[in-house]
Amino acid sequence: MSDETGSMSDDQPSLSIKPSPRHINDLPYDVFHLIFSICCEASKTGVPFQVLASHVCRTWRQHAINTPSFWTKLEFRQKKPRFEKYQVWLERTNGAPFDVSIDQGPFHGASVKHAKEIMRLIVPNIARLRRLEVLTAPPKIMRIIFDRLARVSAPQLRKLTVRAERDSWWSEPAKQTKWKFQPFVQGEAPSLRELNLYGIDPSHVIGRFKDLRYVRIKWSGIFGTPNPMAYDHAKSVQVLLNALPDLQYLLVDDGGYKKYYTDTNDFHQVPAQLPPPTTHDALKHISIASSPANINAIITSLILPKLRYAIDRQQTELVIGVGCLGAMAQSDPSPYSGLLSLRLGGGCSVSDKITHPQNSINMGYLEPALARLKHLRSLTFERVDFEDDQYLPCLGWTSHKLEWLRLVNCRGFTLKQVRSTVEARLQAKKKIQPLVRLIIIHERLEECSLPCEEADKEWLESAVQLVIKNCIYESIPGEDYLSVVKGMRPLRYV
Repeated sequence: MSDETGSMSDDQPSLSIKPSPRHINDLPYDVFHLIFSICCEASKTGVPFQVLASHVCRTWRQHAINTPSFWTKLEFRQKKPRFEKYQVWLERTNGAPFDVSIDQGPFHGASVKHAKEIMRLIVPNIARLRRLEVLTAPPKIMRIIFDRLARVSAPQLRKLTVRAERDSWWSEPAKQTKWKFQPFVQGEAPSLRELNLYGIDPSHVIGRFKDLRYVRIKWSGIFGTPNPMAYDHAKSVQVLLNALPDLQYLLVDDGGYKKYYTDTNDFHQVPAQLPPPTTHDALKHISIASSPANINAIITSLILPKLRYAIDRQQTELVIGVGCLGAMAQSDPSPYSGLLSLRLGGGCSVSDKITHPQNSINMGYLEPALARLKHLRSLTFERVDFEDDQYLPCLGWTSHKLEWLRLVNCRGFTLKQVRSTVEARLQAKKKIQPLVRLIIIHERLEECSLPCEEADKEWLESAVQLVIKNCIYESIPGEDYLSVVKGMRPLRYV
């Protein structure tokens, strides 16, 4: 048997096969296209990858030139743009939608010639324009570009971003000018979904694009000039939302409020004269950059049933004053029933033992307000006075989906009461979601009186993810619910 086996193995050819070398050009076209696309996206400086690829060999050149999407990004940043190059690129797009980005580079000395050359390239192909970005170009150039665009239509335009020169929009009142920003006023842009304006008066353009989904506005006159009151802030946002019924993301910044520590009254009092609340059924995400008093006025003047998140100028969760709890508890319908995360501010000082006269009235609305937030997952109290544990117990039976609780520089509470709240949610079993994470932050922890029995602390450590630390900052990167649990990167201003 062994002899037969041996003889058979001697007669058969060897099974070892040397792999034949494979060339990158032998890859399937789909794989080749994916590699080229990744390289094009990663190419930020120097000669664009698609240009390099088109000079490697005949196969690479064929792939590069015959793929329209590689030639659809036209960036005018050089002092002397190569217009003939972009004319070739437009031809290679083969009718595909294209994007244009223009900054101040070609306009040192306000070169009107370059602006007109750019428009000679864009306007004949305007029907295919998908995204347009004009950043910090001189005012004269802005007028040339957008006065030319006022007389045309851009049926495929999806995104428009315009940023004026910095001096015209930062913290000074809006400059009066006879020129009006009115792109496509004699034409149409029916597909426009995203509008980003910085230092540009939006009043002549917002109402024209009814199908916008995403709006960023940073302008010193967004809430009225020269000295807008709380009523003006609230009314301005209402007007904007009423003009855009399908808007889902809104970021507004007046560019002028820089005071970080504010008066306690800003968190406890809501102006008596405000416009009646208005409802917007589509908005999911809002960012408001203004003073706490004005933010409270805006919040109490809106009913946003689908709102999930709210952020501020620092791109952290927006602080809503406890003075808004009354409106949140009593408005009909519930103004923020879709919120996933809420950050309430009381403005109290840990070292100052004086309780604000409105605190008991405002905090008395905490329980009914939380009872209406059926989807709330995270709750932060920041500089809130709990007045000897009066207002913590309701967390044991409200907000059934609550998972995170943060107490940041608050006073008037004990770990014993916090433990009782956590225990109450645990005993409710399936009816209420148990707390998962508890974060307590104090300024100068060693100087602050946080009544703490070691047994209570040990029990909490076994029941939840407990974090107790001292930090002078209210917002600690990486410790908020939106970024840790939701993996959310907030919408940012350019």
